[in-house]
Amino acid sequence: MRRTAVAHDRIAGAVRAPLRWLRHAGGNVAFGLIDQAALSGSAFVLTIVLANVLEISAFGSFSVAWSFSILIEAVLLRGLFDDGLPATAHRIPKSLWPQLRLGLYMSSLLVSGALGALLVIAGAVMMAVGADGSGLVIATGLAIPAVRLQSMFRRIAYLDGRLPRALVSSLTYCCALVVSGGLMMASGITSAAAAMGCIAISAAIAGSLVLTTTRQLAWPQPRIVRGSLQRLFRNGRWFVATSLTYWIGSIGLIPFCGLLIGLEASASLRILLLVFAPLSQFCATMFSVRLPEIAAELRAGKRNAVTAAARENAMLLGSIAIAYGAVIVLFGERILSLVIHGQAYQIGAGSLGLMAVAMGLDAVWLGLALPLFATGKPQKFMLSRIAGLVALCCALPFAAQAWHVTGAIAAMVASSAASVIVVVLTNSAREQT
Repeated sequence: MRRTAVAHDRIAGAVRAPLRWLRHAGGNVAFGLIDQAALSGSAFVLTIVLANVLEISAFGSFSVAWSFSILIEAVLLRGLFDDGLPATAHRIPKSLWPQLRLGLYMSSLLVSGALGALLVIAGAVMMAVGADGSGLVIATGLAIPAVRLQSMFRRIAYLDGRLPRALVSSLTYCCALVVSGGLMMASGITSAAAAMGCIAISAAIAGSLVLTTTRQLAWPQPRIVRGSLQRLFRNGRWFVATSLTYWIGSIGLIPFCGLLIGLEASASLRILLLVFAPLSQFCATMFSVRLPEIAAELRAGKRNAVTAAARENAMLLGSIAIAYGAVIVLFGERILSLVIHGQAYQIGAGSLGLMAVAMGLDAVWLGLALPLFATGKPQKFMLSRIAGLVALCCALPFAAQAWHVTGAIAAMVASSAASVIVVVLTNSAREQT
């Protein structure tokens, strides 16, 4: 028993040592970056594997299903439950946060489970009538509540400042994805539905870590849940609307391109978005880490910090986006030729350069938007996203038909530019009043 205790202490010390080093090196930002790098890396590896083993049209089908899962999770559910959480949580005493946590788990799982069940039923009906893609629809329906559970676990970890907990969840997801993906390859079941099933299983395993945090949960009083959800949903409609316009102008182009110019274009656009995924994940990390901090500062009465924080974050994210885009333009084609073999995707220097411009503009927009998200007032930025959506709708049909994937990305640039221009003009008008 004594030897066991000594061994346990040594293991715990070995684990705590790198965690202390990470805190010293950069605190929550370091944990957040590693957390997002783990998720981004796992998505990158899975997508590259599928791009090599699936036919282009099958990979396009997977990309379309993935884009709709992002619509449900990252736009609808995250907009309703996650984006307004810091502003909502800081309005109630921390002694009530255990009730808030459990209430969020229960309500978000209820909504995501209902949406997933509808997809499973739709897939079963498609299977009964012999329609193609039924297995992929069913697997997507199973993935939605699993991914929501993991996302909620990580969001609460960010809110509590327990980023090591979020990192453990992400690493668990990566390991489960490697194992399940390996089994899929070994068994010879390489299909879009099987790949989505791997995502569902891995997310469920990572989300099950919530069972290790039961001491931080308490059965919620109805008034606590009702009041918090009302506040979340009241602001959530604006978060959803803002995120929806962003989805339409980026990931949402995958199904639109599939409809306009074929599934091969959807597959190529998915690869392009994957190349810039590390940049998007970095921006998302900075957003998640800084959002609770800025919310607490503004709640403390530091209202004059809104404009300064917007400029600071826009300059930071914009500078990093410029550097990242330059590297991709110079070496992107070489990197893709090394990791993708035997498939002819519509990707060249022109499309990589245009995508770099679009993602850079989106990074600047996110930096400008962060303080108003922290105050729970995303509606003030909604006008900019509407302007971007109008520009996209005007440019996409003609550009995609004329220049295919490159034209679709050019429409993304027009959309992002319109959003940034409008938000800058809106901020200038607000400062003058």
